[in-house]
Amino acid sequence: MIVYSKWLIRVAAIYSLIGALIGSDMAGREDYAMIPVHAHILVVGWLTLFAYGMFYYVFKEISMVRTAKLQAWTSLIGGGLMPFGMLLYYKSENTATLLAFIIPASILLLAIALFIVILFFDKKLFARK
Repeated sequence: MIVYSKWLIRVAAIYSLIGALIGSDMAGREDYAMIPVHAHILVVGWLTLFAYGMFYYVFKEISMVRTAKLQAWTSLIGGGLMPFGMLLYYKSENTATLLAFIIPASILLLAIALFIVILFFDKKLFARK
């Protein structure tokens, strides 16, 4: 799971930079209309993906490998695209941008549910050695 950890942390770092740039731009222009997008980029893109990456780095022994791989991929896809879909929707509210927001958000919701399944049902995760 180290390879997934590496990519989750790398993508999270990119989102950290994007969130900081959006925050700096808002502060410089004194236009705070993008606060929801800025917050979601930092919380979903940076914090959540980083937390998942650290989880897979710390807990290398997972018995639900296929579920963990699916969780990592859905996190990268949902967490990677949802903030941008939200940005598009805030810039231009129409059906296409709404779908660009809702579909990745639904994928991210699946990632969260899969993470909970792993936490509660993986036999190796918290096994004593």
